[in-house]
Parts: sequence; C-alpha cells; structure tokens
Amino acid sequence: MENRNFHQTWFLTRFSLKRDWLKLALWSITLIVLFAAVAAKFTTIYDTQASIDEIVKTLKSPSMVSLFGKLSGSAPYSTADVFAGEMTVFMAMMAAIMNFSIIIKNTRGEEDSGLLEIIQSHSVGKLSNLSSSLIELFIINLLIGFFYALGLQFANLTGTDTNGNFLLGLGLGAAGFMFAAIAAFLAQLVDNSRSATILSYIVFGIMYIARMSTDVSNPKATWFIPFGWVEKFSTYQENNWLPVFLMLGLSLILSIAALWINDHRDIGSGIIATRPGRAKASAFLRGPLSLFWRLHRTTIIVWVIGLLILGFTYGSIFNTIGDILKTNPAMEKLIGATAVHKANILIIKHFVAILMIVFGVLALFPGIQIINYLKSGESKGYLELIHSKPVSRDYLFTSVLVLGILTSLIALFAGMLGLQLGGASVMKHPVAMSVFLHGFYAYISPVLVILALSACIVGWLPKFAVFGYLYTGFALFVGYFGKLIDLPKWVAKITPFGYIPNVPVGKIDMGTMWWQLGIALILIILGYIGYHIRDLKSAN
Repeated sequence: MENRNFHQTWFLTRFSLKRDWLKLALWSITLIVLFAAVAAKFTTIYDTQASIDEIVKTLKSPSMVSLFGKLSGSAPYSTADVFAGEMTVFMAMMAAIMNFSIIIKNTRGEEDSGLLEIIQSHSVGKLSNLSSSLIELFIINLLIGFFYALGLQFANLTGTDTNGNFLLGLGLGAAGFMFAAIAAFLAQLVDNSRSATILSYIVFGIMYIARMSTDVSNPKATWFIPFGWVEKFSTYQENNWLPVFLMLGLSLILSIAALWINDHRDIGSGIIATRPGRAKASAFLRGPLSLFWRLHRTTIIVWVIGLLILGFTYGSIFNTIGDILKTNPAMEKLIGATAVHKANILIIKHFVAILMIVFGVLALFPGIQIINYLKSGESKGYLELIHSKPVSRDYLFTSVLVLGILTSLIALFAGMLGLQLGGASVMKHPVAMSVFLHGFYAYISPVLVILALSACIVGWLPKFAVFGYLYTGFALFVGYFGKLIDLPKWVAKITPFGYIPNVPVGKIDMGTMWWQLGIALILIILGYIGYHIRDLKSAN
C-alpha cells in the first residue's frame, strides 16, 4: 500500500471528531458516569466482609457465572473484587454496542449514502476514511478507559490498587477498540451497512454464547474466545495485562486486514456480494406490510434464531443450576426425591425470572428497529415512492407497527422455546413448557408499552427515535443490576418491566397487564395522530 493511500488521514480524523462530537460525548459521559457511579455505590452496599461473602456466593453460582462471567481469584474477596466481577462483562458489552454503531456508520454507512464518493473525489487517500475512523475510535476508547481508571481511583473502593484500576479501565478501552476493529473488518466483507451490523452482532452473539458456555463448563477454554479475555484480567488479584495485549494484537491484525480489503475493492462492493433480486415480484409482495417484511426479513430471522439459540444455551445449564444434590447429597434422603425435584424446579424458575428481563429487552430491539424505519426510511427518501402511491399514512403506520410487534413477540417466544428445549436436552425431568409460557404472557404488556412508546415518538418527534433504544437499554440495566447494586425500588418503576412480579416464580398480575395494555393503546393512538398530521421529511 502506498503512503498516498493515507493522504489527509489526520485531517479526516479531526473532521470526524468535530462532526461526531455530540454522539461521542454522550456515549463517553454515559459510560463513564455509569461506571463511576456504580463504583461509588459499592462503597456503601458492600462495606462489610459479611455482605461481601454473601454476594460472592451468589456470583459464584452457575446462573450468575453465565451472566457476569467467572469471578477470578480466591477468598478473602474485597469490595473491589465484587465490583470487577459484576461490571467487567457488562461494560464490555456496552463498549461493543458503542463501537459497532459508530464504526459501521462512519465506514460502510458513508458508502451507502454516497458521502464517501464525494469525499474521495477530492485529494483524499483511498484508505484515509477507514483509517481515520479507526484512529477516532482508538482515541475515544483510550480516553474512556483512562477516565474509568480515574473514576476508580477517586471511588477508593476497598481492595483497589492503582495497577488494578488502570488495568480494568484501559482493558475495557482495549476491548472497545477490539470490537471496533472486528466491525471494521466485517464491514469490508459485505456491501451495505445493514448486513455489516447484522454480521457484527452475529459474531458478537457467538462469542457471548461461547463465553457463557465455557465459563460454566470449562473456564480455561475461555482463553480461546476474544470476548472472554476481559474476564482474564484477574483485576485486583493477579492483575494480568496479557489479555490487554492480546486484544490490541487482534485489533492490529483485523485493522490491517480491513485496510487491505478496502484497498483491493471498489466503493460500494464487498467480498460477499448481495444476491441479485428476483426479476419479478413475489405474489405475496402486494402492499406495505409484505414490503417491510421483505426489507427486514434477514434482520427478523437473525434475531429470532439468535434468541432461540441463546435460550437453548441458557437452558442447557439448567441441570447445573437446578441440582441441589451436588451441594448437599443427603438432601434426597431427608426430604425425598419428589421434594428435591420441586426444589430444583424452583431454583430454575428463579433463574428464568432473572433471564426474562434479558429476553424481554433483547426481543424489543428488532421491533424498535422496524418501527423506526418510518423515520430512517423517510430520511433517506426510500418511503417517497410509497407516499407517491395511493397508500394512506395510517396504512403505512399500521403495517410497520404490526410487523414490529409481531417480530418482538415471536422473538420473545423463541427465547422461551429455546430455554425449554435446552433444559429438556440435559434434564431427566425437564421443566414444563407452561412455566416458560407463563413468563412469556407476563412480559407481553411491558414489551407492547415500549414498542408503542417508540411508535408515538416516531409519529410526533422522529428526531428522537433513538430514545426507544436508550429507554430499553436503561430497562436492561435496571433489571440486570438493580438488585445487585441495591437501586431504590422506585427506579425499577420507571420502566414497565418494573411492575411485573417475579414471573414465573409468582403469578401474573392481570391488573398490571390490563393497565399496561391500556397505556400501550393510548400511545399507539397518539402515534397515529402524530404521523397523520406532521410534515414528512424529504431526502431532497
């Protein structure tokens, strides 16, 4: 590669930082404040050795290991060890989401919009745009990691040390850049940003499932999974910097590979070409609903199959979670085989209750993405062709809303089905499907409320359509960490998920379900009104 290929790289880097400053600032501030605030909270939650020992027992259970990763080191544990054990995997997941969204938009997204072609019509190197995007995210991840470390220094958790603070902070920064490099490489393989996003999350999902499985069954094998390297820091125990260098090494390799592919391909093309469409439309392609299904078909299938596989993977550890005889072999003689089985099922139900918020939130993302197409498709001018036909706005709104709702509910059901099938594959007496359906029915109403809220926002304030994702992410954080970090009960009530009882351990609250469905209906009606009367944005 000639040096001319990188001409004006630093100029484009400065330009990108200036253009993306608000987005980068919001992401950075959110992550840094979240990280530091939780660290500060831990100083009051786990301030005694007894409270630390109690939470360590929870974190070492197979169900918590599958969610948060394996707690490194050995007793006696400190507040800092608990913090690192709870936050490392979660913050790495947040870093993946941030870096995927930014790198794909700034590379493949600019090719889709035609902006890159305009940029390269000037005296700009062919590899300058990709290089500047990678440099931009390297800088941002480094700064975020540095401020993570400073936050830990000021939080002054019991058991921390400067080496461990900077290892955890900069290690999470390195993990973020590794995800940016992964997405940048995958974006060169396909020829559009949607496929790049889907492929990136597929790879991430595979790594997450592999990490979860090896953590429970064979922790040493986690070394073979890049996402699992964040667990190998052994923060505040051994303070192992090797995973950081492994992540940086992999990032360098993938960045070079991405640059090489970018240098040898044309703008708008990829290694994996999009399959040409049919010469004639399908007999089923007869209206907006079938058109939107065709446009989002791949996304829907990937999410449904992905949640099915994730559910199956979690279900496959039910035999480990729900086996009290492993910890107390005399239990069967004391209370009998039937009582032991009921106790095992109850343990699994509690685990499923924890998983319900995860599956409920994950099922929302494809539904929100489809509903938000009313905004993204409108901004890009794709919907102008439909608006030019005798198709009413109400019909268009209904088509997107129906498809979004069905997608989220089917994805949620797929997760429940996966849990049952995974459990049935490893248990002699598997949990009945009715238990999982109980959870599915309970979570229909909160899912509909958030989808309806997204539809209402798109109808009235499409510029703020991203709020649906942010609200959903907040619901995941509260449900995921609420009890572990002792959040006030009123915080959980900010989202509709906070009103759902501990299902399937408890019973469905029909009163809660009906008033949530009522709120969803009101929000949908408001969304209809807003979309019907507001001006439509033209791409021209």
